[in-house]
Amino acid sequence: MQSFQQWLESKHHLIAVIIKGNPRFIKNKRAQKFYKEIASYLKDKGCSVKFNAGKPYTTPPKADIWIGHSRGADRLRFAPKGTKTLAFGSKLPKAINHPKDDVETPYHLINKEPSKYHYIFTDKMKKAIDKLF
Repeated sequence: MQSFQQWLESKHHLIAVIIKGNPRFIKNKRAQKFYKEIASYLKDKGCSVKFNAGKPYTTPPKADIWIGHSRGADRLRFAPKGTKTLAFGSKLPKAINHPKDDVETPYHLINKEPSKYHYIFTDKMKKAIDKLF
């Protein structure tokens, strides 16, 4: 009979990476809460969760799931084969956005903070995560 520890180690835990948006705009409490809510939701699904800064010209670490938010969604194009991806708060095709989030506004060019809707973890986003499982 195997111990609980052996059983736990034999289970494959999915690894998820949350690729954050532009660092100029994610220091506020809304953004931090948004990322924590996504991480908590993934952890409740049994995932180990890592965060990635989503810096230009970088590739996030290998994982089962990549969720790119805002500027971080641009990194999804580098996902290794077999990695499931989702884009939130982005104008990429198939991105999932809050209905009132103006993703067409180039915030980084006009140096304006995104609206509060840019940082709301919606039911539609949760359902998209659910479909990954």
